[in-house]
Amino acid sequence: MALLKPFDIQYFTTIVAFCTLAAVIPSSSIANEMLRIAGMGGTRIATSAEDAGIFGNPASLVHVKHHNLAFGTVAENVHWAELPKHGTTQFAAEANIDISPTVYYSHTFGKWGASAGYAAKFTNFANFTFESTRAEYHRNARQFSATTDLFTHYDLLQERSWVIGLSREFGKAAMGLRLRLLKQVVNRGTVISTLNLEARHGPEVDVDAPEKLIEAIVEELQFGDRVRDILHERQPTLERTVNRLELDFGFQRPVWFDTEQTTAPLLIGILFENLLRADLVEPRPLRFGIGVAYEPQEWITVATDIWRDFGQSGVNFAIGSEFQKTWKNGYAIAFRIGLRHTTAHTHFTTGIAFALGTLSTEYTLVHPLTRLTIGEARHLLALTLRL
Repeated sequence: MALLKPFDIQYFTTIVAFCTLAAVIPSSSIANEMLRIAGMGGTRIATSAEDAGIFGNPASLVHVKHHNLAFGTVAENVHWAELPKHGTTQFAAEANIDISPTVYYSHTFGKWGASAGYAAKFTNFANFTFESTRAEYHRNARQFSATTDLFTHYDLLQERSWVIGLSREFGKAAMGLRLRLLKQVVNRGTVISTLNLEARHGPEVDVDAPEKLIEAIVEELQFGDRVRDILHERQPTLERTVNRLELDFGFQRPVWFDTEQTTAPLLIGILFENLLRADLVEPRPLRFGIGVAYEPQEWITVATDIWRDFGQSGVNFAIGSEFQKTWKNGYAIAFRIGLRHTTAHTHFTTGIAFALGTLSTEYTLVHPLTRLTIGEARHLLALTLRL
């Protein structure tokens, strides 16, 4: 057996640790935190949840119940479409898919709450065009040759982040910090693939019979043996890799309207994001927001956020609600709805989640309030295994 390298040992140890935790950690929640936030219009500043992890307000970590370990993946913006032809273009199409895998663990220790996790997003966009196909047939030489060019214009963004969060209760209030180690890899450019084909038929083929001629040429092309004739030329326009640290700060506090504190409190929150103003390829603005959430019953949550992105004009807001029902056998269902307004767009959001034991399946629709069809809207799908 080959010896494990130090790099392999590190990841092997991590996997063993997660598996050991999974053996003793009870199931505690049904939600994928990313889709829960998206389905509620993006509200997250004042909301609390027993599955708090690495996406919401870090102050909410003090609300985590039991041990919370989640593995999930999100697929969105899955898109393929043929484009109109023009000029020498014989075929044009574009494709897009975004994949966001996540894993995080959170737990409370007395008045402290902590989380650690990994979140990534791979944004892949490409435009394909076939252009300038050239074909010739030399009758005397009984030879057919063709050359075609495939242009692939690509725009790829990989963003990976290791996240550590810590929060603490101070009386009725809670404060939290979130430190993120971000890595962005951006690749943009064009790949030109030239395919050269050549075929020669025997003298027995009647060149004046088109059907026989075409059949003979196709048989002789033997495409599988011609892959070596594909030439690739890569023309990058942007290639950059950046590693940066980023810091968020959050605050939450319940407020009661009666002195006996017998009614459900109103939860208020404050969130500062991107305090270090990291120099990234895809920049993240310094953001300040305040939020309010209310849970009149265990099965309903309503929330609203208002925030400002510095360097951009206008104020943004979001409102959202979640309705949840959990049964004793571990099955649960949740329905979410919300509205999100930014300086650029207004979006309607809705989502649904089903939990069957430790596995939850969730879907969220983010639809701009324009004339776009449902198919052109954002669709988020997630499978989450919580152990």
